[in-house]
Amino acid sequence: KGVIMKKLLLSISLMVLVSSQSILAAGYIATYSVNVSNPAEYAKQMDSLMNSEWGKSFPGVVSLGSYAFNGYDDATHAVIINYDNEVDAGKATESFYTPRFAEFLAATSSIAEPVEQSLNRKILTGGEMSSNKNNVYTIYRMDVKNPAAYAKSYAKVAKAQVEAGNIGGAYGLRAQVAGNQNYYTHYAFTGSDSVGSALAEQEKLFSSDSFAKFQKEISTNRSVIQTSMLVVMARYNDEN
Repeated sequence: KGVIMKKLLLSISLMVLVSSQSILAAGYIATYSVNVSNPAEYAKQMDSLMNSEWGKSFPGVVSLGSYAFNGYDDATHAVIINYDNEVDAGKATESFYTPRFAEFLAATSSIAEPVEQSLNRKILTGGEMSSNKNNVYTIYRMDVKNPAAYAKSYAKVAKAQVEAGNIGGAYGLRAQVAGNQNYYTHYAFTGSDSVGSALAEQEKLFSSDSFAKFQKEISTNRSVIQTSMLVVMARYNDEN
Protein backbone atom coordinates (compact mmCIF):
# COMPACT_ATOMS: atom_id res chain seq x y z
CA LYS A 1 0.00 0.00 0.00
CA GLY A 2 2.86 2.36 0.83
CA VAL A 3 4.37 1.96 -2.65
CA ILE A 4 1.01 2.57 -4.33
CA MET A 5 0.40 5.69 -2.22
CA LYS A 6 3.88 6.99 -3.02
CA LYS A 7 3.28 6.57 -6.76
CA LEU A 8 -0.12 8.26 -6.45
CA LEU A 9 1.33 11.26 -4.63
CA LEU A 10 4.13 11.49 -7.19
CA SER A 11 1.61 11.50 -10.04
CA ILE A 12 -0.47 14.20 -8.34
CA SER A 13 2.59 16.37 -7.68
CA LEU A 14 3.63 15.99 -11.33
CA MET A 15 0.19 17.10 -12.51
CA VAL A 16 0.33 20.18 -10.29
CA LEU A 17 3.86 21.03 -11.42
CA VAL A 18 3.07 20.58 -15.10
CA SER A 19 -0.26 22.39 -14.95
CA SER A 20 1.34 25.39 -13.26
CA GLN A 21 3.73 25.73 -16.22
CA SER A 22 1.04 25.14 -18.88
CA ILE A 23 3.12 22.49 -20.66
CA LEU A 24 0.90 19.44 -20.22
CA ALA A 25 0.58 18.03 -23.74
CA ALA A 26 -2.14 16.19 -25.61
CA GLY A 27 -1.95 14.25 -28.84
CA TYR A 28 0.52 11.99 -30.61
CA ILE A 29 3.66 12.05 -32.73
CA ALA A 30 4.13 9.42 -35.44
CA THR A 31 7.64 8.84 -36.77
CA TYR A 32 8.41 7.09 -40.05
CA SER A 33 12.17 6.85 -40.55
CA VAL A 34 13.50 5.83 -43.95
CA ASN A 35 16.79 5.17 -45.70
CA VAL A 36 16.58 7.31 -48.85
CA SER A 37 18.96 6.82 -51.78
CA ASN A 38 17.60 9.74 -53.85
CA PRO A 39 16.65 12.61 -51.49
CA ALA A 40 15.67 15.04 -54.25
CA GLU A 41 13.20 12.60 -55.83
CA TYR A 42 11.78 11.57 -52.46
CA ALA A 43 11.20 15.22 -51.53
CA LYS A 44 9.55 15.81 -54.92
CA GLN A 45 7.13 12.89 -54.41
CA MET A 46 6.37 14.02 -50.84
CA ASP A 47 5.63 17.52 -52.10
CA SER A 48 3.30 16.14 -54.78
CA LEU A 49 1.48 14.00 -52.20
CA MET A 50 1.00 16.75 -49.65
CA ASN A 51 -0.15 19.30 -52.24
CA SER A 52 -2.79 16.92 -53.60
CA GLU A 53 -6.35 16.76 -52.26
CA TRP A 54 -5.19 13.83 -50.13
CA GLY A 55 -2.48 15.95 -48.51
CA LYS A 56 -4.56 19.10 -48.09
CA SER A 57 -7.21 17.15 -46.18
CA PHE A 58 -4.70 15.19 -44.09
CA PRO A 59 -5.50 15.69 -40.35
CA GLY A 60 -1.98 16.28 -39.08
CA VAL A 61 1.07 18.52 -39.39
CA VAL A 62 3.68 16.73 -41.51
CA SER A 63 7.43 17.45 -41.49
CA LEU A 64 10.06 15.92 -43.74
CA GLY A 65 13.49 15.96 -42.15
CA SER A 66 17.01 14.89 -43.03
CA TYR A 67 19.28 13.47 -40.33
CA ALA A 68 22.47 15.51 -40.05
CA PHE A 69 23.69 13.11 -37.35
CA ASN A 70 22.09 9.76 -36.55
CA GLY A 71 24.77 7.45 -35.20
CA TYR A 72 24.69 3.88 -36.52
CA ASP A 73 20.99 4.06 -37.45
CA ASP A 74 20.39 3.33 -41.13
CA ALA A 75 17.73 6.05 -41.48
CA THR A 76 18.75 9.11 -43.51
CA HIS A 77 15.37 10.88 -43.34
CA ALA A 78 12.21 10.93 -41.27
CA VAL A 79 8.58 11.89 -41.82
CA ILE A 80 7.25 13.26 -38.53
CA ILE A 81 3.49 13.67 -38.09
CA ASN A 82 1.94 15.73 -35.29
CA TYR A 83 -1.63 14.75 -34.33
CA ASP A 84 -3.81 16.76 -31.96
CA ASN A 85 -5.82 13.76 -30.77
CA GLU A 86 -6.70 10.08 -31.19
CA VAL A 87 -9.40 10.78 -33.77
CA ASP A 88 -6.99 12.56 -36.10
CA ALA A 89 -4.35 9.86 -35.65
CA GLY A 90 -6.93 7.19 -36.52
CA LYS A 91 -8.25 8.99 -39.60
CA ALA A 92 -4.75 9.70 -40.88
CA THR A 93 -3.60 6.12 -40.47
CA GLU A 94 -6.67 4.89 -42.36
CA SER A 95 -5.78 7.23 -45.22
CA PHE A 96 -2.51 5.34 -45.72
CA TYR A 97 -4.59 2.53 -47.25
CA THR A 98 -6.05 4.64 -50.05
CA PRO A 99 -5.17 4.69 -53.78
CA ARG A 100 -3.45 8.10 -53.62
CA PHE A 101 -1.08 7.04 -50.87
CA ALA A 102 -0.47 3.76 -52.69
CA GLU A 103 0.73 5.85 -55.65
CA PHE A 104 3.22 7.60 -53.38
CA LEU A 105 4.52 4.27 -52.07
CA ALA A 106 4.89 2.91 -55.60
CA ALA A 107 6.77 6.02 -56.72
CA THR A 108 9.23 5.88 -53.80
CA SER A 109 9.62 2.14 -53.16
CA SER A 110 12.85 1.90 -55.19
CA ILE A 111 14.52 4.82 -53.39
CA ALA A 112 13.21 4.60 -49.81
CA GLU A 113 13.63 1.68 -47.41
CA PRO A 114 11.50 1.79 -44.22
CA VAL A 115 13.51 1.73 -40.98
CA GLU A 116 11.17 2.75 -38.15
CA GLN A 117 7.44 3.20 -37.65
CA SER A 118 6.57 4.39 -34.15
CA LEU A 119 3.78 6.23 -32.34
CA ASN A 120 4.56 8.37 -29.29
CA ARG A 121 2.21 10.08 -26.85
CA LYS A 122 2.92 13.71 -25.99
CA ILE A 123 3.73 14.06 -22.29
CA LEU A 124 5.14 17.59 -21.95
CA THR A 125 5.49 20.39 -24.49
CA GLY A 126 6.70 23.97 -24.20
CA GLY A 127 8.87 26.69 -25.66
CA GLU A 128 8.63 28.67 -28.89
CA MET A 129 6.50 26.85 -31.48
CA SER A 130 7.03 29.05 -34.56
CA SER A 131 8.55 27.25 -37.55
CA ASN A 132 11.51 29.62 -37.94
CA LYS A 133 12.61 28.76 -34.39
CA ASN A 134 12.49 25.01 -35.09
CA ASN A 135 14.51 24.31 -38.22
CA VAL A 136 16.62 21.73 -36.38
CA TYR A 137 15.63 19.22 -33.72
CA THR A 138 18.00 17.53 -31.28
CA ILE A 139 16.43 14.23 -30.21
CA TYR A 140 17.42 12.17 -27.16
CA ARG A 141 16.04 8.61 -27.30
CA MET A 142 15.99 6.97 -23.88
CA ASP A 143 15.10 3.95 -21.80
CA VAL A 144 13.19 5.22 -18.75
CA LYS A 145 12.38 3.00 -15.77
CA ASN A 146 10.04 5.31 -13.81
CA PRO A 147 8.20 7.59 -16.27
CA ALA A 148 6.37 9.72 -13.66
CA ALA A 149 9.53 10.50 -11.70
CA TYR A 150 11.45 11.25 -14.89
CA ALA A 151 8.74 13.59 -16.21
CA LYS A 152 8.79 15.51 -12.91
CA SER A 153 12.57 15.99 -13.13
CA TYR A 154 12.37 16.85 -16.84
CA ALA A 155 9.73 19.53 -16.21
CA LYS A 156 11.98 21.22 -13.65
CA VAL A 157 15.11 21.27 -15.79
CA ALA A 158 13.16 22.44 -18.85
CA LYS A 159 11.68 25.34 -16.87
CA ALA A 160 15.15 26.31 -15.65
CA GLN A 161 16.61 26.16 -19.16
CA VAL A 162 13.84 28.30 -20.65
CA GLU A 163 14.27 30.90 -17.90
CA ALA A 164 18.03 30.95 -18.62
CA GLY A 165 17.40 31.43 -22.35
CA ASN A 166 19.06 28.13 -23.27
CA ILE A 167 16.21 26.77 -25.43
CA GLY A 168 15.54 28.81 -28.56
CA GLY A 169 12.67 26.74 -29.95
CA ALA A 170 10.24 24.15 -28.68
CA TYR A 171 10.98 21.31 -26.29
CA GLY A 172 9.09 18.21 -25.21
CA LEU A 173 8.94 14.74 -23.73
CA ARG A 174 7.25 11.83 -25.52
CA ALA A 175 6.40 8.25 -24.50
CA GLN A 176 6.34 5.43 -27.03
CA VAL A 177 3.01 3.61 -27.27
CA ALA A 178 3.62 1.59 -30.45
CA GLY A 179 6.94 0.54 -31.90
CA ASN A 180 10.10 -1.20 -30.71
CA GLN A 181 10.29 -0.50 -26.97
CA ASN A 182 13.37 -2.69 -26.67
CA TYR A 183 15.15 0.21 -28.40
CA TYR A 184 13.70 3.19 -26.50
CA THR A 185 10.69 3.94 -24.30
CA HIS A 186 10.76 7.76 -24.43
CA TYR A 187 12.40 10.61 -26.24
CA ALA A 188 13.00 14.25 -25.42
CA PHE A 189 13.75 16.98 -27.92
CA THR A 190 14.72 20.62 -28.29
CA GLY A 191 14.20 22.83 -31.34
CA SER A 192 16.67 25.40 -32.69
CA ASP A 193 16.84 27.78 -35.63
CA SER A 194 20.07 26.25 -37.00
CA VAL A 195 22.61 23.50 -36.40
CA GLY A 196 25.01 26.05 -34.93
CA SER A 197 22.39 27.25 -32.48
CA ALA A 198 21.53 23.67 -31.56
CA LEU A 199 25.16 22.93 -30.70
CA ALA A 200 25.56 26.15 -28.69
CA GLU A 201 22.34 25.54 -26.76
CA GLN A 202 23.35 21.95 -26.03
CA GLU A 203 26.70 23.14 -24.67
CA LYS A 204 24.93 25.63 -22.37
CA LEU A 205 22.54 22.91 -21.24
CA PHE A 206 25.28 20.44 -20.35
CA SER A 207 27.31 23.04 -18.43
CA SER A 208 24.38 24.43 -16.41
CA ASP A 209 23.78 23.86 -12.68
CA SER A 210 20.16 22.84 -13.32
CA PHE A 211 21.30 20.09 -15.69
CA ALA A 212 23.88 18.83 -13.17
CA LYS A 213 21.10 18.55 -10.57
CA PHE A 214 18.85 16.87 -13.12
CA GLN A 215 21.55 14.32 -13.93
CA LYS A 216 21.86 13.36 -10.26
CA GLU A 217 18.09 12.97 -9.91
CA ILE A 218 17.69 10.66 -12.91
CA SER A 219 21.04 8.85 -12.94
CA THR A 220 19.51 5.44 -12.15
CA ASN A 221 16.21 6.07 -13.91
CA ARG A 222 17.23 6.88 -17.47
CA SER A 223 19.70 5.59 -20.04
CA VAL A 224 20.28 7.59 -23.23
CA ILE A 225 20.22 5.20 -26.18
CA GLN A 226 20.86 7.61 -29.04
CA THR A 227 21.17 11.34 -29.76
CA SER A 228 20.15 12.54 -33.24
CA MET A 229 20.00 15.87 -35.02
CA LEU A 230 17.25 16.29 -37.63
CA VAL A 231 17.16 19.19 -40.13
CA VAL A 232 13.65 20.09 -41.34
CA MET A 233 13.38 20.15 -45.14
CA ALA A 234 9.65 20.83 -45.52
CA ARG A 235 6.47 21.28 -43.47
CA TYR A 236 2.87 20.74 -44.53
CA ASN A 237 -0.44 21.80 -42.94
CA ASP A 238 1.49 23.87 -40.39
CA GLU A 239 -0.11 27.11 -39.22
CA ASN A 240 2.96 28.13 -37.22
